[in-house]
Amino acid sequence: MSPITLLLSLFAVDFLCAATPGPAFVGISQIAARYGARSGLVATGGLLVSAWIYCAVVLSGLTILFRIAPWLYLVLKVAGGGYLIWIGIQFLRAGKSPETARETRAAALSDSVSARNGLLIGLTNPKAMVYFGSIFTLFLKPGAPLWLDFGAVGIVTFDVTVWYSFVALLFSRPQVRRSYERFGHWIERFAGAAMVAFGLRLVLSKD
Repeated sequence: MSPITLLLSLFAVDFLCAATPGPAFVGISQIAARYGARSGLVATGGLLVSAWIYCAVVLSGLTILFRIAPWLYLVLKVAGGGYLIWIGIQFLRAGKSPETARETRAAALSDSVSARNGLLIGLTNPKAMVYFGSIFTLFLKPGAPLWLDFGAVGIVTFDVTVWYSFVALLFSRPQVRRSYERFGHWIERFAGAAMVAFGLRLVLSKD
């Protein structure tokens, strides 16, 4: 397979993985619907940094460390799953009643908190762990030219930025936010249950 064909294949696979609903989609859409486009886009920036960290781990060969010391992967997996469960509980608490949900959404969210939330959601995302730990590494063989590595990182950057910026802008639209104000407590219950499920799946998975 030629390098160009390899990159095009990576682009298609990476975009499909990004667009598949998961913790990142739930997190970014919730932040945008609650706090607006700016918070959603800043959280997307944090999510992008997490993707760069995963790229750096793969390109530096640190994934081999997980094979040498599987306990380290287990620690990270449990910590990541615990964080997703914690986020889910916060959503569930906010969705107990319409009044509680409105009070939660009325609070402002600083850029630093938005970026931190996006970063942590990305780092603890089981989809990202599986993708970068398996699929992504298949496209980057040892001895690959440096430009191919940069091209792969560029593809990840483009896909994460475009897709999740779209999600943030979509869920921050006035029509969507008005609907969120009306049904937000039910949406947050669903989002909370989904996050808890993602976290439990990560913690209990055997791989």
